[in-house]
Amino acid sequence: MKRVLSAIVFLPVFWVIVKKFQPGLYQVLILATALLALRELYRLAEARGQRCHRLLGAALAVLIIATFVLPGVDPHLPLLLGLTIIPLAALRRGGDWSLAFGDIAATFFIAAFVGVLFGYLIELRVIDEPPKGLETGADLVFLLFLVVWGSDTAAYYVGSSFGRHPLAPRVSPKKTIEGAVAGVLGALVAAFIARQWFMTRLTVRDCLFVGLVLGIVGILGDLVESMLKRGAGLKDSASIVPGHGGILDRVDSLLYAAPVLYYYYMFAMRIR
Repeated sequence: MKRVLSAIVFLPVFWVIVKKFQPGLYQVLILATALLALRELYRLAEARGQRCHRLLGAALAVLIIATFVLPGVDPHLPLLLGLTIIPLAALRRGGDWSLAFGDIAATFFIAAFVGVLFGYLIELRVIDEPPKGLETGADLVFLLFLVVWGSDTAAYYVGSSFGRHPLAPRVSPKKTIEGAVAGVLGALVAAFIARQWFMTRLTVRDCLFVGLVLGIVGILGDLVESMLKRGAGLKDSASIVPGHGGILDRVDSLLYAAPVLYYYYMFAMRIR
């Protein structure tokens, strides 16, 4: 029930933010969400004894995200800074050198993971193509969220009610094959709903691709986050969103699906 109530409250608000405002408000929302997800991931790493450089990681993630928004920012700069400054910070901190490699790797990976994948959530929104201009990006963002959330909802309710066969028991014992199949079907239904509702340029082929591929990729993203939580020995990354745990528990599927939708649009839909 908490999942349903969260969706009822958030979906209309999100619709207004994406469809009725300029991209700036959406970008601020994504940036704030990215920093919360970064904090949760560092919490997971630190639960296994890693000493992450949180402030440097946050700065690096923000800089990576900025490369998706500001054309004047060299995309190589975050890579250079991450590869040089984070090891120097580990050197300055000292302590147990046997942990240095893991500390550096965890700090850099988490910052890059958050910066790049949240960057694609922003990149989708700023797509400005005729005939709809910036509305094209708004449509793509809402398509992404609708399909992924449709998949997540179907997978959860079917899996919890009818699931009998584990999907990946070592990673996430509660996820089932029945739930995964329902999730992909839910994504397909959501894609066809989007075609009838607000994105009529979608063809049947587009709906099949978006539904099938984003549904599958979203499930894989969810399993990756489950793997990280299991490795850290924690049930949830945090407890911010009612019925969902942390921010990362809510956006893990979106993070893997966003680049797929972005490149599908660029190479398959943009030319039409």
